[in-house]
Amino acid sequence: MFRNESTEQVAEPAGSSRSGSRRRAWTVTVLLVVFMVINFGDKAVLGLAAGALQREFGISAEQYGVIASGFFLLFSLSALAVGFLVDRIATKPVLLALAVIWSLTLLPVLGTAGFVVILVSRIVLGAAEGPAFGVANHAMQKWFPDAERNVPAALLSLGPSLGVIITAPTLTWLMIHFGWRSMFVALIAVGVLWAILWAALGKDGPIGAETAQPRADETSPAPETTVSTLRVLATGTWIGSAVAVFAAYWSLSLLIAWLPPYLTTGAGYSESETGLLTTLPWVVGALAVVVQGAVSQRLMWRGVSGRWARGGLGGAVMIVSGVCTWAFVQVPAGPLKLALMALGLGISGVIFTVATTACGQVSPARRRGAVLGAFVAVYSLAGMIGPLVAGRLVGAAGAAPADGYETTFTLTAAIVVIGGVAAVALIRPERDAARLHARDVNRLR
Repeated sequence: MFRNESTEQVAEPAGSSRSGSRRRAWTVTVLLVVFMVINFGDKAVLGLAAGALQREFGISAEQYGVIASGFFLLFSLSALAVGFLVDRIATKPVLLALAVIWSLTLLPVLGTAGFVVILVSRIVLGAAEGPAFGVANHAMQKWFPDAERNVPAALLSLGPSLGVIITAPTLTWLMIHFGWRSMFVALIAVGVLWAILWAALGKDGPIGAETAQPRADETSPAPETTVSTLRVLATGTWIGSAVAVFAAYWSLSLLIAWLPPYLTTGAGYSESETGLLTTLPWVVGALAVVVQGAVSQRLMWRGVSGRWARGGLGGAVMIVSGVCTWAFVQVPAGPLKLALMALGLGISGVIFTVATTACGQVSPARRRGAVLGAFVAVYSLAGMIGPLVAGRLVGAAGAAPADGYETTFTLTAAIVVIGGVAAVALIRPERDAARLHARDVNRLR
């Protein structure tokens, strides 16, 4: 039951060499990783500027919670809509358009901003960033067969961590020396530069573009099958992936929006110290994602099923993450608290790699954009709900915000553990792919 029986046929473009194709595959992957770095830099800038924004514009904790949640108002809808779109058109122009829109939506914050201006700009930015993770993974999976996707998928999942590791100290330095608006200027410039590079070097891959008829013993549905998107969304693998990543994204959204203000107002650290400490969970998370991707890929090469190499491993890491998050709020300030904080809020992100590769494993190539779009649409709801709930809890604590933060992170710990259990129990890509393929073959007879 531990064997990996899934296969996938790979069509090489006519006239191109294997080495040239792999070079282009990794060039595209590197650009997509940078794309995700910028994506999460744009998200993280709000948390880093939170104190300055609240002081300059008189924004309350509740209003800040609304702004942080407003980012996700259209996030899910746009992820779903664009997911269906990229099943019909190339991913290259879509990714280019998203990057340009990100830069444009950061511009209004540079003027005479306030609660309404910041809220509207974040809503529009969220609509443009919603499809990013799903479309980037869809684009990457066009270049790699299933058994080779764990490492490039891990690198894409590494993008958020690198985004904060690189941008948090850099943007904090800019804010301290040049004011908080300089952070937005820097992100706009980087976004435009990436768009130029992508226009020159980006390209859609060959996998799924042309395939032969499926063999009778294949357990992965082929692109030309009649498997519908809804049937893929009804599998335990997709449901377990969505539930698990919803939990991880809840934790991630609080890490982005509420950890910086917690460290300054709840734990008493200075803004410069917060800029450094905020990177700890991301550093730990980055290491965890790389290790998980390498271990999963090695296990898949050795024939271990996706259920254990992906769902079992990822779910177990999430359970550990939830326990550490709970312990983090129970211990007094000091090195142990910071270590538990880094582990608890950092390592649950490994489930992103697990979930995207598992969903790709059960989805026909021509349905994958919509499947991943729906996946992002569901899990990103946590980004809207989590910060809003945190704002209410912290605001309700009044003069004792530390109590509100403790309740917030305890609730997060429970949600992450539930997500880990769902991953272990439900992510079974070989079984679900076989069932989809069997039903499709019977329907065509």
